[in-house]
Amino acid sequence: MPKTRQEWQRVPLITLPDGQPTRPISVLQRQLPAQTVVPAHSHHWGQLVYCRRGVQEVSTPAGRYLIPPDRAVWVPPDQPHEISTHAGADIASIYVMPEAAEGLPTSGRVLEVSLLLRALILEAQTLPVDYDWHGPAGRLFRTLRDQIMAAREAPLYLPLPEDSRLCSITWQLQQQPEQDLTLAQWGDKVGASERTLQRLFQKETRMTFQQWRQQLRLQVALQRLLASRDSITRIASDLGYESTSTFIGLFQRHIGKTPGEYRKSLQG
Repeated sequence: MPKTRQEWQRVPLITLPDGQPTRPISVLQRQLPAQTVVPAHSHHWGQLVYCRRGVQEVSTPAGRYLIPPDRAVWVPPDQPHEISTHAGADIASIYVMPEAAEGLPTSGRVLEVSLLLRALILEAQTLPVDYDWHGPAGRLFRTLRDQIMAAREAPLYLPLPEDSRLCSITWQLQQQPEQDLTLAQWGDKVGASERTLQRLFQKETRMTFQQWRQQLRLQVALQRLLASRDSITRIASDLGYESTSTFIGLFQRHIGKTPGEYRKSLQG
């Protein structure tokens, strides 16, 4: 029987040699085994979490961010966050101290990693921790920061609401994303009108109910494409899509590849 998320291994934080960054921008590499969780924590510097292999999830009080390969999530300073992976992942964390963070996002988001940004991250991993900020290495890190600022946002964020009625709905959908109840039917379950729930979804997630459920299913599909050998048809059916072609079309519009193409890219 597969482990539940609560049974996944908790792994300790890995810190830099001095316990915190000694330069305005630093990099730290890490491999996470399958079914592991780095418990929730926060720090006064910003962090770019870049995934080279596997799929990982960064969870915050405001929502969860899915990071497939060649995507990254920006976590602003002092934002509590938990990092987890179902099938294992290789990650690089770019730490940006407040004095170097001007112009970077003040809220979390998933970013597309360009070939240039990827090359800068890989090169940064070869540099010593105590590099010269005013020399060539420092210029590389400053260019890396500029590329983070220029990166396009990827549609892989799932905002979480605060209203207790919405929390009940979204929690149940996360357990069973294939559920196809209408918002009016959910309203009967949680004691609210359809109009009230529509207004709350827009206010708290900036999405309609249908958009939120679609985003959830997209995240689950991405995880299953890597972590299982299930067919595309099986995944589409399990997630409640009426047809495989509907699922493939939606996936391609959001990700830029068909599910089959994306699975091949994940498995390298």
